[in-house]
Amino acid sequence: MTNKVEVVIGGKVLSIRSEESAEHVQKIAMYVSQKIDMLKAKNLSAVVDERLKTLLIALNIADDHFKTKDQLTAQEVINKNLTAKAAKLEKENAALKSQTQKLQTKLDKVSGEFEEFLRNFDSAGAAAPKDTKPGENPSENNEHIVHLGDTRKAAN
Repeated sequence: MTNKVEVVIGGKVLSIRSEESAEHVQKIAMYVSQKIDMLKAKNLSAVVDERLKTLLIALNIADDHFKTKDQLTAQEVINKNLTAKAAKLEKENAALKSQTQKLQTKLDKVSGEFEEFLRNFDSAGAAAPKDTKPGENPSENNEHIVHLGDTRKAAN
């Protein structure tokens, strides 16, 4: 759908037909008008030839276009590098998760083996009976056991 939009460029009212929205056409017209005003402020009025004025304005707008295009290209390179770094970090993260899972499996296995060792140790009678109080001997014939601070039995 073609839109008819009235704009002011360089102090002149123009009627423009465009497929773009009226807001877009107004924004572009305002940009061109600002470029004209900027070049007038730089004493462009000394240039009499209207074609030369138009050419200078077009060159100024083209300069803005190419600078923006270069900035966009530089930003795309940065984005590409960041995307590659993110992929590398995701790969490293997955490897670390895998390693963590393997270590957790080993830890679970060792913990299970340790618990089994303790159960076997307890069932073999090597541990003190549970009703023994601290400082008491777990058996009657244990004079070979020396308790710290108990010098009577150590002297025997």
